[in-house]
Amino acid sequence: MFFTISDVMLLSKRIKSTPRLISEELRGWNWNEPPIYPSSNTLLNVSDLTNGFCQTQRYVYLKYKGNKVEVKPGLGSVIHQTYAEAIQTLKKLIYENENIDGNRIKTLMSDIFYDFSKNMTYVETSKILWDYITDIYAAEVNKVRGKLYLTRDSMVSLVIPFYVEFPIDGSAIGLQQAIRADAFIPSIQLIAEMKTGKFRHAHELALAGYSLAYESQYEIPMDFGYLCYVNVDDGKVMNNCRLIPINDSLRTEFLEERDKALESIDKNVDPGLPKKCDNECPFLSLCKSS
Repeated sequence: MFFTISDVMLLSKRIKSTPRLISEELRGWNWNEPPIYPSSNTLLNVSDLTNGFCQTQRYVYLKYKGNKVEVKPGLGSVIHQTYAEAIQTLKKLIYENENIDGNRIKTLMSDIFYDFSKNMTYVETSKILWDYITDIYAAEVNKVRGKLYLTRDSMVSLVIPFYVEFPIDGSAIGLQQAIRADAFIPSIQLIAEMKTGKFRHAHELALAGYSLAYESQYEIPMDFGYLCYVNVDDGKVMNNCRLIPINDSLRTEFLEERDKALESIDKNVDPGLPKKCDNECPFLSLCKSS
């Protein structure tokens, strides 16, 4: 998730050398025909379908029927917030400070973190991740600052060659108009998702959802996604990433989950409890009392 130009070049080579075969009817740009076409006006969020909480999609049913459960910010949300804010702050510093170098970046980022972390939980974890990100891109600034004729815009694109919280309009395929992928690398058309904890198959489905939405909006193939598990343990940042083919199987499974959730909402049919409830589900107490 901490992409440099060198990382992007390596990913580009991997993508180019990896075979792919995706059926035309499962491309997002065929949003007006089945199986892509959603038979409902209800718009869902990708995370509703791919959080891994509930195999029956009762979580989605309860949410869209107006049940409110307060979810306290956990470690995962703190890591996401720190990641997005650190990347955006680094870009801002490069734009605002001519001839900035890595040492100046580190000093400014350290000062900014103090204000950012006020009233935040897991401050120590956030600081470790913040400093880790700062070190990576401070070094990248020093690598490229000596190049001739670089505008600040060009420098940003070389130092941090991706966007965070990339918005996609998923309304053509039954998703919300402003779904947001954690990161997007425009030079190789690759969406990346950041997760914490352990691997879940549902996280791969999230990449399929974003890819279908991206194809429906831009009519550009999205054959791969990048799934990264970022965890902070014993004062260190662990970044475990894998390239995920957005193949027919993954696309079909995502669409089936979407259709199952939409049907239960539109027909007002409770899909029932799964065989096993996830302890992290915000509706756990509600389901146990029903």
